[in-house]
Amino acid sequence: MKRKFLFVLLAALTCIGANAALKRQNNYLEFSGEVTATAGKEVVVNILMTNNLTITSWQTELVLPAGVTFVKAESTESWTDEISVSNNLLFSETDNAAAAGQKVAVAKVTLKVDASVAAGEYEIALDKIVMTASDESTIAQTEPKAVKLVVEEAPHGIKGDVDGNGSVGLGDIEAILAILAGDPDTPAADVDGNGTTGLGDIEEILIILAGGGN
Repeated sequence: MKRKFLFVLLAALTCIGANAALKRQNNYLEFSGEVTATAGKEVVVNILMTNNLTITSWQTELVLPAGVTFVKAESTESWTDEISVSNNLLFSETDNAAAAGQKVAVAKVTLKVDASVAAGEYEIALDKIVMTASDESTIAQTEPKAVKLVVEEAPHGIKGDVDGNGSVGLGDIEAILAILAGDPDTPAADVDGNGTTGLGDIEEILIILAGGGN
């Protein structure tokens, strides 16, 4: 009888241990999916968190190919604190984050693809991922979470030539002002490469006119 009780107890403890291990495995970070970017432009990618434990903080290191640089990281949930960045290492504390197994975007990362990067397929990854649970235990991912980065060739043309007359001048600034006032937008107006048309594009044209850009 005693041996049977011990056997049942051992089986129960083994089951509890297996369930606990499985529960810890279902806590991880990853990118939202394949990323498409244009050489010379910025691109935004989301970091997703899946968790079934209460996570109080997380950190990860961005691994980027040559010619791709980190610009900024922003939190995307009210319960995620402002993201600290040091040498491509991202860190954030969370307020009782429990997504119950769902994938939730916890960070929005902006990257810049240099104009010199050739069109093709590359890889970006999250490495050294560590999540801290409410019991102060840590969950470390042993393998990087990588996704494909597809870089497309930048459109041919003269940077800053918004009005399409073959040169950069005050007419290009007027064209941007017209767009901001309601005229149809054009990819050529995104002179600073941040994905939108704004005052930064006018500033970039002024730099070009002053001889500081190309």
